[in-house]
Amino acid sequence: MKQIVKIFVSCLPLFCAIVCIYGILYFTMQQYIRLSANEIPMQYAMETKTKLESGLPLSVIIMGINPTDMKKSIAPFIIVCDSVGKVKNSSVTLQGHIPAPPIGVFDAARRYGENRLTWQPWSDVRNAIVILPYSINSEQGYVIGGQSLRETEDRERFLLGQIAFGILLTLSATFITTIISGLIRTK
Repeated sequence: MKQIVKIFVSCLPLFCAIVCIYGILYFTMQQYIRLSANEIPMQYAMETKTKLESGLPLSVIIMGINPTDMKKSIAPFIIVCDSVGKVKNSSVTLQGHIPAPPIGVFDAARRYGENRLTWQPWSDVRNAIVILPYSINSEQGYVIGGQSLRETEDRERFLLGQIAFGILLTLSATFITTIISGLIRTK
């Protein structure tokens, strides 16, 4: 038993390295999954902004997007707001009302040309949204492209389970092979 404890203690630096490697792998992959959730919202926001700035009426643009309730659907959506963040039109509702993000998010979009963030308008509703400012003649406003993070978060949970399984498997295999090699060396 003392020999096994000695082997375990001698493996601690290796165990630490294994956990760190898996941790870095998880962090990198999780960030990739989350950042890729912005692709469709960015596409919707950019296309809507381009259409608005080319003179297409807002009602026609929104009409081309299937209306949805963000609590029930994972479909992408568009919200168009005026220069102070008041909703002008939307392809999405939240339990019968048109949601609008906090006013502060528009300041960042105006200052930096865009704002990408996670928006949680309801306790169990999380969305990836991209906010782009637009300008038509003297009229200014913001286009918000968004999509539910439900599938993205499911992928992140699945990834976490895979990483946890990989850590346990690798630590166990390392410990067992170290014990076996120690026993072989002593014989």
